[in-house]
Amino acid sequence: MTRSELSIVIPFLNEDRVLPLLRQRLENVQNRPSNWELLFVSDGSTDASSRFIEAWASKDPSVKLIVLTRNFGHQSAVSAGLSFAAGDCVGIMDADLQDEPEILLDMYRTLRSDNVDIVYAIRTARRETKLKRFFYFVFYRLYVYLADTPVQADSGDFCVMSRRAVRVLLSLPEKLRFVRGLRAWTGLPSKPFPISRPARAAGHSQYSLLKLTRLAFSGLTSFSTRPLRLGFICGTLLCLGAVVGALTYLGIALFTDIHLTAPGFSTLVIVLLFSNGLVFLYLGVLGEYIGQMFMEVKGRPSFIVERTINIETTQRSNERD
Repeated sequence: MTRSELSIVIPFLNEDRVLPLLRQRLENVQNRPSNWELLFVSDGSTDASSRFIEAWASKDPSVKLIVLTRNFGHQSAVSAGLSFAAGDCVGIMDADLQDEPEILLDMYRTLRSDNVDIVYAIRTARRETKLKRFFYFVFYRLYVYLADTPVQADSGDFCVMSRRAVRVLLSLPEKLRFVRGLRAWTGLPSKPFPISRPARAAGHSQYSLLKLTRLAFSGLTSFSTRPLRLGFICGTLLCLGAVVGALTYLGIALFTDIHLTAPGFSTLVIVLLFSNGLVFLYLGVLGEYIGQMFMEVKGRPSFIVERTINIETTQRSNERD
């Protein structure tokens, strides 16, 4: 089998409104590689999305489909596509046209010309709600600050990678995948590619605020142990505050004539609420780490493939090539 120059992994979930627009853009893109493959990954779609890709694949052998048995999540769908990608280079983009195919090809040419392993998009502008932009801003600043290894702020999964980079990613044993974090963790030669991210071409985002929050917690706990030190720091500060408070009241009792009636009731309530809140906050942080370990220890696969279209049985596990 002749290896493709470029594989493009495109996960989707219920995107039947935008896929015809994506097909038009991909078929009309200029200066594309003569030998490429489009790997669509259906992450449990329940609308007509998979049927649309099947019909397209029946006419174009470069279009390939991987159907997962259920919705495993965007990061698992990306990992599924990477495990089947056979190209010398592999790109990742979303199906909603917020990741533009023309930009991906520019990143592909940059990767080739600059002799790096990864070219990743940096979002300099977003056309999303102010609330989402605020949460993205907060998450990436926290992510950069907390991460134990260098990370790429304002970058998503939109990127192009060499075969070596894909092989390294697939060799990592995590079941709960945070692809952009793993990509940065490898430390392979990489280059940012600034972009202005457009709005969705059609339909509605499948990433709700709750899903984005879960992804954020997964990213933070997968690549940093600093939140675990929060309990020690807060406990130390509270103990110091208690000692200072005790010494203050002792000094008042011993060296002044001030007699307090029902002293400090409001202060006591506030301190108790604050300290108990910190306890539960830290238990929540600790619970995130325990949950990550629980899921990893079970060793379940990140995804299960129900069927494939236009993919040879020998194409999987290309990381061994």
